[in-house]
Amino acid sequence: MNPFRSASWFAAAAANACLGLLVAQNRPAIVGLEPAHLQSRVDAVKTTQLVVRFDMDMDPKLHSLCGGGPSFPKVLRTGWRDARTFVVDVELGWNTVYSMDLACPGSSGFRSQAGGMLAPTPWRIATRGEPLPPGDGALAAKLLFEGVSDQYSYRDRLGIDWNELERTFHDDMVNAADGPALALLVTEVLSTAQDPHITVRWEECTLPSWRRPVVANIDLRSVQTVFPKLARVGKTALSGRTDDGIGYLYVPTFAREQREEFDRLLETLRGMLDCKALILDVRTNGGGDEMLARRLAAFFVKGDKVYAGHRVRDPKAPGGFREVEQRSLRGNPEPDVYARPVAVLMGSLNMSSCEAFLLMMKQAPQAILVGEKSYGSSGNPVSHTLIPGLTVMLPSWQALLPDGSMFEGEGIEPHIHVETKPETLATEDPVLDEALLRLRGQR
Repeated sequence: MNPFRSASWFAAAAANACLGLLVAQNRPAIVGLEPAHLQSRVDAVKTTQLVVRFDMDMDPKLHSLCGGGPSFPKVLRTGWRDARTFVVDVELGWNTVYSMDLACPGSSGFRSQAGGMLAPTPWRIATRGEPLPPGDGALAAKLLFEGVSDQYSYRDRLGIDWNELERTFHDDMVNAADGPALALLVTEVLSTAQDPHITVRWEECTLPSWRRPVVANIDLRSVQTVFPKLARVGKTALSGRTDDGIGYLYVPTFAREQREEFDRLLETLRGMLDCKALILDVRTNGGGDEMLARRLAAFFVKGDKVYAGHRVRDPKAPGGFREVEQRSLRGNPEPDVYARPVAVLMGSLNMSSCEAFLLMMKQAPQAILVGEKSYGSSGNPVSHTLIPGLTVMLPSWQALLPDGSMFEGEGIEPHIHVETKPETLATEDPVLDEALLRLRGQR
């Protein structure tokens, strides 16, 4: 430690420790949801408000109800009834399952007046629907547990007693009043697997079964202080340069439905090949199409490289799995090649095909991965129909590192681990700072 800064360093460390303790002590909790989480048979006509009650006074300027698509309710307006009660005026539909999240990762969230942030909180409800035909509940239960036994690739990962779960939930599923109520029960069963690639679909609405609480290690406001002239690439990507010639490319998704947007991103990258170094920021990227990830990584990888493997669940194969298949990537020919230093900024939101991208970039010798460990989930889910209108997506393979080890639930480690503090990310970005130091040869 530099002796000339010892006193100030200790003072700052002590202040930060006190701040962290204060934020933890003032972290709000939810004491009531109306309708309750996992409540079924909700009256869509009479239920015109969703109500959230907190255990302490909240900041009225901030709120975050996350979600989208058919499973997100039609929101008419939002507001605070009082300092501890948040109200959402909605229109709900009949025969529907709804999926929302309070304070999802990367959002402004809900904060107490003292500054504590609400932990991400799921909220799933179901409105009344047509009564199920006789026998549908029993059929759904049978097919669900057969599918888990024969097709779910991570069935044994957590040592779950699936037979006991079947005994516990069987009668409730048999007696489910309607499709939405049955969908909630199936979601509750599958949440035990703690697998974000398992989803449940009722008609047009999709329910996630489980999400691990994670905190984003990025706030684009602090990125913009380093790159004040950020340019938008398509709807969501960003690009920029420092005065000394380091390029920045923010890659928020590999979503298949955004292929045209991704083409624009690659064209932007082609215009940055003269940069002396590059930063690829994927800290909010939750995956998508692995083929798109390959197209980006191919600018940086030379030759043919094995970056990952997988083995597919097959109850007829020895040991219940087919032989391991390796996945490889071939680098681009000139001129679509970048051989100068690259820093990939990563974090706990990265999963699925983005984790495949991280493994690809680990095959590029000029690349360093900076940030926090990835989420740890990849499964190639396959649809299984239980009854008409009700399907589940179950992972069909186990994703593997090049050495054959499984990273489900473990994640991928960066080359350089950098801790962040959520409460200060709006004004500082230690992950980006570390990458710039490395690229400039200052560390």
